[in-house]
Amino acid sequence: MRQGRFDRFFTDPGRIFLRWFSALEKRFLPSYVWSSDMLTLWRERILFATCFIAAVLGPAVLIPSLLLAYVEGRLDVIILDVFAYGMAVAILFGRRIPLNIRAWSGCLVLYLLGVGLLFMLGSVGAGYIWLFGASVMVGALIGLRASFFALMMNFVALSAVALFIAFGQPKWIVDPTNAIERWLVISLNFILLNTFVTLTTAMMLSGLQRALSKELEMSKSLRQSEERFRAAFRTSPDSIAISGLADDRYVDINDGFTTMFGYDRDAVIGRTIEDLKIWDDPEDRQTLVQELKAKGVVNNMEVRLVAKGGIVKTGLMSAGLFDYLGAPHVLSVTRDVTALKATERQLQRAQKMEAIGILAGGIAHDFNNILHVINGYTQLLMLEKSETDPDYVQLGEIKKAGEHAAQLVRLLHPFSRKAESKTVVLDLNKEIISLRKILERTLPKMIDINLHLERELAPVNADPVQIEQVLLNLGTNAADAMPDGGTLVIETANVTLTDDYLDSHVGARAGEYVLLSVSDTGEGMDKDIVEHIFEPFFTTKEFGKGTGLGLASVYGIVKSYGGYISCYSEVDQGTTFKLYLPVAERQAVPEEKKTEGDLPRGGTETILLVDDEEAIRTFASAILRRFGYRVFTGASGEEAIEVLGRTEEKIALVILDLGMPGMGGHKCLQWIRENSPLAKVLIASGYSMNGQVKKILETGAAGYIGKPFQINKLLQKVREILDGVS
Repeated sequence: MRQGRFDRFFTDPGRIFLRWFSALEKRFLPSYVWSSDMLTLWRERILFATCFIAAVLGPAVLIPSLLLAYVEGRLDVIILDVFAYGMAVAILFGRRIPLNIRAWSGCLVLYLLGVGLLFMLGSVGAGYIWLFGASVMVGALIGLRASFFALMMNFVALSAVALFIAFGQPKWIVDPTNAIERWLVISLNFILLNTFVTLTTAMMLSGLQRALSKELEMSKSLRQSEERFRAAFRTSPDSIAISGLADDRYVDINDGFTTMFGYDRDAVIGRTIEDLKIWDDPEDRQTLVQELKAKGVVNNMEVRLVAKGGIVKTGLMSAGLFDYLGAPHVLSVTRDVTALKATERQLQRAQKMEAIGILAGGIAHDFNNILHVINGYTQLLMLEKSETDPDYVQLGEIKKAGEHAAQLVRLLHPFSRKAESKTVVLDLNKEIISLRKILERTLPKMIDINLHLERELAPVNADPVQIEQVLLNLGTNAADAMPDGGTLVIETANVTLTDDYLDSHVGARAGEYVLLSVSDTGEGMDKDIVEHIFEPFFTTKEFGKGTGLGLASVYGIVKSYGGYISCYSEVDQGTTFKLYLPVAERQAVPEEKKTEGDLPRGGTETILLVDDEEAIRTFASAILRRFGYRVFTGASGEEAIEVLGRTEEKIALVILDLGMPGMGGHKCLQWIRENSPLAKVLIASGYSMNGQVKKILETGAAGYIGKPFQINKLLQKVREILDGVS
């Protein structure tokens, strides 16, 4: 207890003095020193302390000295002492004068005071002390080189006094016995001690200056590096966090973290990862820690993280270990790839749908050719029999089955975007209003149908039959999702798709669209089902209650128009289909005239039938020959050119398949137009693309007929072209 009081007795006054002296420094020191290097600051402080002590305590020494000099009649001593004191006060208040000038002035005053007192009073005076102080102050305030100069000046001064003693008659109050020897001994001791102290002080301060300069450079470099890190840390769009390895407690986070997870900075710092429940799967955190302990670094680890509100996000995390405050910490950088992953899934889905579409188109093409033969020969057999024939009924059933199969194939065509489409400039609102009556008759009575149609709706290029197919498919699906009743809402609107929408909807294109939205209040679907609803043959209905081609055909129809379709659904929250159809920019191909009624008459003209399928060539040529035509056949474009070159008969019509190996139908058509311009060409195909009909007609074809052939349509089309009707 006594020891504590003893310590405070000496410590507290020291603290009071330091605080008081610091306040004086702030008032008297030049303002520049607080932003300068440490050595300059300390030199200013040394000079200030020296001058301040001289100004405050100097009178205690100056007054007795002046009285003594007055008594002894030494006016020269009085003048010298007053001059020295006045210079100390002037340097103290001359803070606007540069440091070097004030330092040299102070040292020079000390030197002059020392030399003067030595000449005036000899060894009795304080001259040695002031010379000693002058050289030490030079070393401290100016530097090592200047200290050598100061020592040399002291030596010169002492030598001059020695000469003065030897050859002059100093009026000193000293014993003249052995005066020169005494002076020599005193001077040598003075020089030794003075040199030791001066050089030691100067070397120490010089080393300190170099150390401070190096430390200043390192500090500046470290500060710049820290500023760069802080800027990168704060402004990085990625989430960056520093947390303890042992306790998982957050030490620091950046703005990217707050943006990604939705937490304020104050709500995170000091809390643990477990407190915030950041990790969706805690085992992922353990895997990360184990990797860090084993390797010290982890790169691009895909993790699932939970943001504020329970929102799960996908991130790519890179992390590394470093020491902070004596403990291992984790620096983690996480890039939010949630939107990227969603886009990636959409792209994979689009690629998958494209691949399935190609597959469906190939299947439809081959199956179409098979149906062509089945349905064709069934029609031929029925032509040879009367309705009373026992086989006529069975043949009729085969025909119905074949036609039903052909309808299924036609459902695949839109999905593969290889179906003939007769588009016209269409007012979608009128089509929806007219189809509402059909939907009301088709759907259960407990389902309400509400229309919200934009008044000034832009027109679209579409096939009315396909639009009807789209609405009936979507309406039927909605009804199946509402077995106990509900509401079906059909809406239209003019919309503009921008880049922001395209970023999260792969396959969409920027531009002006008409939005057709079909919503229901039914059971809804989970994400896994939504992923597959547009795939052919995918269905959630019971066996025998659905083909799985309805939504696939809707998807294909929308895509064939250059549009975009999306589905939004949640379990027990209903479903919404959004169809974006491009605003019409041109008139579409007029709808083909219907050919109904009795079989048309035949003819005697010569026809060249070109198709790579032998069964189709056999069937179609049999029909044409049965109705009086002379028929040549070819399996490719090359064979067609050969037949046209060698036959002497005039070929009036070429029935040309588009999709053939070799040169194909398009190049064959071009050759015929250039080399046999009198031969008319009827293009036949099972999956020409939307808009292709017009292009073919513009290149010189006389007409177009879809496959599989119906006997009456084939004969009607052939007759129209030969008679110049079409």
